Amino acid sequence: MCTSTSVALLIYAKGGANVTREEKNLIRLQIISLLERCQDCQFRSVTNASIHVCPSCPIGQRVQALGKKISGEELARYRNWTKEEDAYLWNNQHLPRKELAKHLGRTRQAVINRLAELRKRGGVTHAS
Repeated sequence: MCTSTSVALLIYAKGGANVTREEKNLIRLQIISLLERCQDCQFRSVTNASIHVCPSCPIGQRVQALGKKISGEELARYRNWTKEEDAYLWNNQHLPRKELAKHLGRTRQAVINRLAELRKRGGVTHAS
């Protein structure tokens, strides 16, 4: 059963693309360790290859936070695109998507989606 005791973790990764392979591996090990503590929790469930933990449990919250650090999800969550970002993206679309994402503090997929949206609209009228 999940307890409310705090979990001491050794690494606090920077998140997303800034996390090195070694840091990601350490985070994965921490997640495994946390999941082992929740083995008998009534709120833990396994579906195919997914393990679901209780989001209100301190251990479950930590597992989710660590997962976000690996995936980069915490970089840009539901943030509107500015005119300046659109202009930069449109004028530099020849650059690798990963580089654009890093420069803008967005995920690679967000950059891909925004470029598709801009192309659909015919570009940006305020680009310099």
